[in-house]
Amino acid sequence: MKTITKIATQKKAGRYSVDLDKQFAFGVSESVLIKYGLAKGRELDDALIEQIMHDEEIAKAFNTAINYLGHALRTIKQVKQKLTEKEVSEEIQDQAITQLKSLGYLDDTNYAMHYVTTKKLISPKGPNVIKMDLKQAGIIDEDIELALASYTHEEQLEIAQKMAIKFSNTYKRESTRAKQQKIIQALANKGFSFDIAQLVVAELDVSNDDTTELDNVKRQAEKLWHRYRNEPLSQRQYKTKSHLYTKGYHREVIDIIMLALESES
Repeated sequence: MKTITKIATQKKAGRYSVDLDKQFAFGVSESVLIKYGLAKGRELDDALIEQIMHDEEIAKAFNTAINYLGHALRTIKQVKQKLTEKEVSEEIQDQAITQLKSLGYLDDTNYAMHYVTTKKLISPKGPNVIKMDLKQAGIIDEDIELALASYTHEEQLEIAQKMAIKFSNTYKRESTRAKQQKIIQALANKGFSFDIAQLVVAELDVSNDDTTELDNVKRQAEKLWHRYRNEPLSQRQYKTKSHLYTKGYHREVIDIIMLALESES
């Protein structure tokens, strides 16, 4: 048996040093100190000391997790990754996480619901990207589906439409067809289904007016015409037209611009 001969506060708040038989033995958190009723004069056997040290490891892991959770909501997987970085054993991790869950500090279902709500309001994303994000964060499929059920079809259309308007401005120098295709792809990259993306583009008029379409094709045609300036005329015409076709411009518009370029040559 060993006797506690001194208990002193450490520099870090909530931490205590315990001396046994006048020699420093270990440090403990306040929660462990209270749990075991550690006080000067108490006798401890080896088994109890071992149990105290084990619970102290859990307390350290718990406090590390609490500090990590203080900055934002986290998933169980994210907390385990943080504890792994701190070289906490799997056994201690599991016991600390059990405590965190029982106290309501860790709740993957709540995390998923909160994440979906956030991604509808801030830095909007579509369901497909949200689903991938949540899976990466360690959320199980059932919780993901439950959370995504709150992301209604109407909300997806509304958010996708707002994003499409911004993308329309980004691609304003493209042909109408190319602009539509790029907006659809951009929405898909943001996590919206192609059905939603196509519906939004169909309902939202992103077509260029005649003047804009003509200006766009003229700008690109002049660059191409210059690029192929050393080609024989027939090849120069063919390559310029072919490139403009792939950009989504209609033959009538291309022919108007090509006549102008050829007359200037």
